[in-house]
Amino acid sequence: MKTFTMIAAAAIATSGLYAPLAFAQSSSTSVTKDGSCPTGFKASGGNCKSSSGKVAIAKIGSCPTGFKSSSNYCVGDKGDYAEVKSGSCPGGLKASGKYCIK
Repeated sequence: MKTFTMIAAAAIATSGLYAPLAFAQSSSTSVTKDGSCPTGFKASGGNCKSSSGKVAIAKIGSCPTGFKSSSNYCVGDKGDYAEVKSGSCPGGLKASGKYCIK
């Protein structure tokens, strides 16, 4: 029984059913702290949280259209949206460098 449970758990883990959320990284008012927090964000434990409603996403190369570089992040205004591009952008989003944006 123990062997079956381990095999089933391995099958589920490799099937992508439990893929970490980091793979679908998108802009948010709270981002994992990587060095210093971006402008308009304050450290809170291991995260940086917006004090002004701005959103941020980890910087990968150049920031997407509408976002400004700040520390290791790209920061956008409230209502802006970006996600790390993985293949084609989903419907309703357009490519901007290594990101998909609204």
